[in-house]
Amino acid sequence: MTPRADADGPVILRIDGRKIKSIKDFYREIGFAVNGPGGYFGRNLDALADCLRGGFGTPEDRPYEFVWEHSAQSRRRLPSFVDSVRSVFEEAGVTLTLK
Repeated sequence: MTPRADADGPVILRIDGRKIKSIKDFYREIGFAVNGPGGYFGRNLDALADCLRGGFGTPEDRPYEFVWEHSAQSRRRLPSFVDSVRSVFEEAGVTLTLK
């Protein structure tokens, strides 16, 4: 999915939880959300934290946030991982909305 932003709001990066059946799938989907097909945005929680701090495709000149759509499907498959990802986002100060 392509990032979306209105003129005054943050860039919204969307993760499709329907496609996440494994941890590897999560990193593929978040990489796609930020940097397009085959895009990188971490391969483990430490790398994800580094990426959230900037310089890996997120906007440098305006705020951004993530929306994890269909997150309940991901949570059923990877409950503790979803909680860990939420913690990384929280520590980085980046909004992650689970829908």
